[in-house]
Amino acid sequence: MTKFSIFVDGSNLMGSLIEMNMKIEDYEAFYRYVFDESVKVWKKMVYGDSLCPAILHRIYWYELGTIDEWDLKNAEVQNHLRKRFDIEKNIKKAFMALVAQQEPGLSPEKLDDRAWATCYDEFSQWYDDKKNALQKRLTFHHAIRESTNFIEIQECGHWKCDFLNKAVSEKKLDTTLAVDMIAKANNFDVAILITGDADSIPSIQYLKNNGKQVACVEFLKGHSPDKKSHVFSSHLKLMSDFVVQIYEMDLTSKNLGRKRP
Repeated sequence: MTKFSIFVDGSNLMGSLIEMNMKIEDYEAFYRYVFDESVKVWKKMVYGDSLCPAILHRIYWYELGTIDEWDLKNAEVQNHLRKRFDIEKNIKKAFMALVAQQEPGLSPEKLDDRAWATCYDEFSQWYDDKKNALQKRLTFHHAIRESTNFIEIQECGHWKCDFLNKAVSEKKLDTTLAVDMIAKANNFDVAILITGDADSIPSIQYLKNNGKQVACVEFLKGHSPDKKSHVFSSHLKLMSDFVVQIYEMDLTSKNLGRKRP
């Protein structure tokens, strides 16, 4: 019996589903479909048409869990952010131009203060939106845990906030996934990897050097084999033993997902 485990970079999976404008209805059924498709490709590659039993051991799903904590009512935090605003000349200039257009005739000192207040208000709203989005994801993780014991979700990812540019960078998720692939290697013979990040390549090479096989899943729009994925590393594809292609139309036809309105 050949054991398979699925390792999922949750952010990459979400990006792929957004790219396909797809909402998954039943994640346990979805992952079992990914497993079934992986086994089909694996058998053709390794065993031809001969029978070889395979079992899905576990699904390890790595997700965001935390975000930078900013107490925006704290005077020290506000002073720190104001200093950064003053240093970033191009961003400050853009906000000053915006305020000058909206409120002509302000003195230089008031213009400076109003530009900062506008920037601060925009960041505060953006930051609240990000915290709310993360909370929804945590609630979603809880619902998945309640619905099945087959999927193990680890909330290891962290959003680091870029105040002035209103952007987040993701930390820890991909590295935790890569380390766990090695740590859990005794649990599987074949790893099915859902990620578009080439950072996991050293782990892939380690597993292959130690007798494991690694498959990467590529999500594609429509049903044409000529259609390319926008969130998949070609280097990652080359490093894998085989690639499993999951098409948008197959997910909808099998009632595993539906198009978002």
